[in-house]
Amino acid sequence: MLSVAFIRAQEQAPPKIPSDVWQAAPKAMFPVMHRLPDGRLAAVIRGGAAHLGLAGRLDMIFSSDNGKTWGGQVVVNDSPLDDRNPAFGVAKSGALVVSFYRTANYDEQGKYNPFLGKEMSTWVTRSEDGGRTWQPPAPIDCAAHGFGSPYGRMVTLADGTMLMAIYGDVIGSKGDMKARRESSHVYRSTDDGRTWKRLSQIGSGKTQLNETALLLTRSGRLIAAVRSRAYELWTSVSDDEGATWTEPKLLAPAWVHPADLIEVPGGVLLLAGNRIGPFGIIGIVGSALGEFDYARRFTITDTLASRDSGYPSGVILPDGSALALYYSGSDHAHKDWARPHVAAVSFALPGQ
Repeated sequence: MLSVAFIRAQEQAPPKIPSDVWQAAPKAMFPVMHRLPDGRLAAVIRGGAAHLGLAGRLDMIFSSDNGKTWGGQVVVNDSPLDDRNPAFGVAKSGALVVSFYRTANYDEQGKYNPFLGKEMSTWVTRSEDGGRTWQPPAPIDCAAHGFGSPYGRMVTLADGTMLMAIYGDVIGSKGDMKARRESSHVYRSTDDGRTWKRLSQIGSGKTQLNETALLLTRSGRLIAAVRSRAYELWTSVSDDEGATWTEPKLLAPAWVHPADLIEVPGGVLLLAGNRIGPFGIIGIVGSALGEFDYARRFTITDTLASRDSGYPSGVILPDGSALALYYSGSDHAHKDWARPHVAAVSFALPGQ
């Protein structure tokens, strides 16, 4: 049962903080951003198609001025099928690692249908030259939980071990949505991101979970912000490098998802898409232990035109301010921008 404080927090409009917004990449979606060893920013994005479409591919864009401008777009992977839903990491060696989900579940008219029984597979590719060229992708076995869809930034531990969130979904047949069982898992690589094996599941399965953001804090604690099938946002933590996780706690109501996590001085910044309306991006500064109060959320941008938006991915800039990329189908305040597009927003953290 929801507490009175939680219900009241939903009813209160969050304050809006000053921010600057600009278009980072036209005709793009689902950004995942990382700071590279050479200081540049890089983001893997979906290109070639809208939210769904067989022409979907994965590209990477770069910025040498802390996100003010983006360019140098390269193709990470483009198969005849729909390549989508990327996760992005930087290995201890400096290699760039991108994992993604591939699906052929489109009918003869090009309409997506997950119940067609066609290929659904998970892959990983690497670049050893800073993202200029990419190796042929290698498969990841996710059969234990139906299929595997990566999400968000990968985590690299001090010893070089890499962790990645992948969610699964056991899909029934004949359109039986009740047969679906979504679950969130952590996969581990001990060879610089070349191969991956399942390490653990987040949660007991009581709540169906999917898109999961991971953060490794300076203390060694891992924090997860997890979207549920009911569109809520939950959190969980691990103190044993992802081997076990606390039972997830509800943080935000339906239509506040999915999330990203960034360590900031004295705490953790959580970013999430606000699909309740007005549509946009919200932030919450929580404790370094991964404790967040939904009542302390603030609005970063709120001019997006529909729920088909969000997926923020952020970094802290050298001056202490924050930068986030997100996607939008369209923007009320910038009607001349491409549909869809990836936008950038910069802002100072509350109290700075």
